[in-house]
Amino acid sequence: MMTQPDDRHLGHTKPGTNAEEFLRKELLLDGTAMCVPMAQVTSIMRRHHLADTVEDEQNLVLRTIQSLLDDGLMKIGDILGASDERVVPWDLSIDAAMERLRDLFVGHYDEPALWDLAVWFQLTPEGEKLAESLKGGQ
Repeated sequence: MMTQPDDRHLGHTKPGTNAEEFLRKELLLDGTAMCVPMAQVTSIMRRHHLADTVEDEQNLVLRTIQSLLDDGLMKIGDILGASDERVVPWDLSIDAAMERLRDLFVGHYDEPALWDLAVWFQLTPEGEKLAESLKGGQ
């Protein structure tokens, strides 16, 4: 017997919601509970089938992260110690941080150990406010 795929979790298919908006919202919501590793970013994208090719995946992730950084909603950096409670921001401009991320995530895509738990994101106070308002709207 054939079954239909379970579309309940494909939030990006809702009218007016594109893949970038969906990923952005998920990262903001996840950020309320913890610092978010790059592995979580790619996990959300794959779990919800937000991109069809590796190139589309990379572009979606980079665009989404760029928008979160540009809007002052998240910071990017390293995790402090063995805890996932606080990100130590990279001492770089957003453009330089994105270039570093691009080098790791695109240039070493087939070596996830270099980026999956080596690049972390944390909400800024502005990001926390927006995420809390999104929680209320779920």
